Amino acid sequence: MKSPWEPLDRRARPLLGTIVELGLRGGGPEVFSAAFERIGFVHDLMSAHSIDSDLGRIASEAHLRAVTVDPATAEVLRLSLEWAEASSGAFDPVRAGVELVHLGRRPWFLAEFPDRLATWRDLSVEGVRVTAARPLAIDLGGIAKGYAVDLAAGVIAASGCSGVVNAGGDIRFIGDELRTVFLKRPDEEGGLSELREIPFPALATTASYGFSEEEGNFDLVDPLTRKPPSSGFSITVFADCCTLADAMTKAVMNLPEDQAADLLKRFGCSALILKSGGKFRELP
Repeated sequence: MKSPWEPLDRRARPLLGTIVELGLRGGGPEVFSAAFERIGFVHDLMSAHSIDSDLGRIASEAHLRAVTVDPATAEVLRLSLEWAEASSGAFDPVRAGVELVHLGRRPWFLAEFPDRLATWRDLSVEGVRVTAARPLAIDLGGIAKGYAVDLAAGVIAASGCSGVVNAGGDIRFIGDELRTVFLKRPDEEGGLSELREIPFPALATTASYGFSEEEGNFDLVDPLTRKPPSSGFSITVFADCCTLADAMTKAVMNLPEDQAADLLKRFGCSALILKSGGKFRELP
C-alpha cells in the first residue's frame, strides 16, 4: 500500500470546457477510464451547443411539447430549480442561457429566438419530462461541472480508491487524501493562497480576473441585473458535494452578503471571498 505522502497517479483530459484531472491512490487504468467516462457522459448530455444533447432538444422543442430527457439531466434540472427558488433567482440556469445567446453565442439549431424575459419559473420538470412556458435556452455550466465531478468521485470511491477530482477548480476529495488547495488571488500579481485541512470534501470557485468595467466578463452574468460582475474577485464555496458548491458560487456572487450568508447556512456550506488588494471575507 502506498504512503499517503507519495504523489498520486494522475491523468488529465479536456472535458467540460476545461482540463479535468484525476488523481488516484490504489487504482488502475480501469478506474481512470470509468471515472472519465462519467464526466464525458455529462459533457455530451448537457451541452448547450449541440442539437443532440438534452439541452439542445429542450431549447428547440420544450415550448412546443414535452421533451423526455435522461434521468441525470432531469436530476440536475430539478436541483437547479430548487436552488433558483431558494436564491430568489440569483442562480438561474435559464436566464444564464438566454444571456449567452444574446451575447453572440446563439446555438445554430434553435428554431426560435429565446425570449429575453424567460427565467427558471418558465421551466417545469416532471419525472423525466421537461416543458417550457416560452422559448428559452438553458446553460448548466454553473452546476453540471460540479455534478460531473461528483459522478467521477462516486466511481473512484466505489472502486475502493482514494484520490481527488479537479475540473478547472471544481474539486472533490475522496477518502483520506490531504485536503489542500491553492487559490489564485484576484490581484495584478495573481499569486496563490494555500488552504490546508479543508473541513469539506468538495469546493468550487467562480472568479473574475482582469476585466475592465467596460469590457466585463460575459462568461458571468448576474441574472437579476443582466450585467456582468465587476472584476477583481474570487468566490470559493465549500460543501459536502461539488454540485452544490458549484451552484452556490453563482448565488453568492449575485446576492448581498447577508442574504448569501443565510443561503449558505440553509444548505450547510461556507464561502471564502477574495478581492483584489488582499481583502478576504468568510461567510457565513
